[in-house]
Amino acid sequence: MQKAKRKMQNEKLKKIRQAKHLEYGSFSENMNNIGRAWSSLLGLKKSLPGHVVSNMYVIAKLIRTQGGFKQDTYDDAANYLYQAELMQKVDQAEADYYADKMLKEQMRVTEIAKKLDEAEEEYQRSKGDSN
Repeated sequence: MQKAKRKMQNEKLKKIRQAKHLEYGSFSENMNNIGRAWSSLLGLKKSLPGHVVSNMYVIAKLIRTQGGFKQDTYDDAANYLYQAELMQKVDQAEADYYADKMLKEQMRVTEIAKKLDEAEEEYQRSKGDSN
């Protein structure tokens, strides 16, 4: 019974997300744009990531529940939280990818430097042998 109820709720939230996408466009683009705008207004050096903006909306929705129960408020909060999770996962995957790429590049540079040092030592030894 609980699984069926949860599945119905997930389908309802999915339909809401689809309708909002048609009405407002890309959720993540909008959250990132809002993050840039808020950061600018606050004089921050870095933009607030979209998932942080989405989490801030979750907080706003939760505060709104103090005025009484409204299912729409909980649905919106759930969708904001779901979208924040997806956006942060993407951000983290990108960060992990670039960190891994940088680490591999650093290892390659270190290996090249080591080979250059070995070549220099060999050259100095050969110079010493010929004198």
